[in-house]
Amino acid sequence: MMIYHTDDMTLYSVRSVFKSEINDVVVCQDRASPAKPYYTLVVVKKRETAKKLLSIFEENPKSTEESPFVKCFSHGEELCYLFDYHIERNLEQFCEGQLITPNDKENICINIVLACFASPLPYPLLHLILSRRQVHIEKDNAIYFTHYFDLSELDPKNDEAQCTFECVRILLEILQKGSKKPLKSYNLLRKKIDRHSYKHFAELYRDIKITALPHTKPKLFQRFRNFWSWNKDRFFKIILVISVLAAILALLMLASYLIFGDFSLFRLFRGSIDKIGTEQINLTKS
Repeated sequence: MMIYHTDDMTLYSVRSVFKSEINDVVVCQDRASPAKPYYTLVVVKKRETAKKLLSIFEENPKSTEESPFVKCFSHGEELCYLFDYHIERNLEQFCEGQLITPNDKENICINIVLACFASPLPYPLLHLILSRRQVHIEKDNAIYFTHYFDLSELDPKNDEAQCTFECVRILLEILQKGSKKPLKSYNLLRKKIDRHSYKHFAELYRDIKITALPHTKPKLFQRFRNFWSWNKDRFFKIILVISVLAAILALLMLASYLIFGDFSLFRLFRGSIDKIGTEQINLTKS
């Protein structure tokens, strides 16, 4: 277990995500804090890569008040960048269960472009995230990134145009998945990516918004499918409980038959009100 110290933070490594000669990526916990939060720590081991990364952050063309990282510090001869940690819900793994309708797919594509807009990361690092598919989805379809960088692929020349190209590739995969007929948004993005037309995220956002399907109320079958998709786990738990109760009842009846030679449970419903007071209600003939 590695321990990193910076200012008032004591970072204990809890999981190794990536390891190479150039850099490591480690999930750490700050045990000096009462909340004990988790962080993603990128440890740069090669001096040339560290210089390249420092230059990229210093020349970041994005005008934003938000810092791309939490802290930057040295650990021996290594340069460390600390980022916020997010639990992984990779888009490729979770999109099939969450993105059911064409509207869902187009909306998540818009969210991905907006996340790229909002990211304070320099374009060379954003390109690493997009090319490595470090894109994740919340249950409410919000998009976020994880900072699991393989810095051997870091290229300072990757700009917004290169990031937009990688973003379009991700969007095409989403729009094409499970679709019998290509959407208008898919056709337009496909044509433009073949011509390398996109240079800025603003152009990509505009095209998706223009070609996106209008929001309509889903048909009855689609609503039933959506309802089942969101509640199937709950139904499974209910069916499981009912099955367990039925199995217990069957075992009790079997035990009753083996002990008493009869299903004694049924006696509760048989011959219990043949006579009320002086009145005989048994109608069988003697």
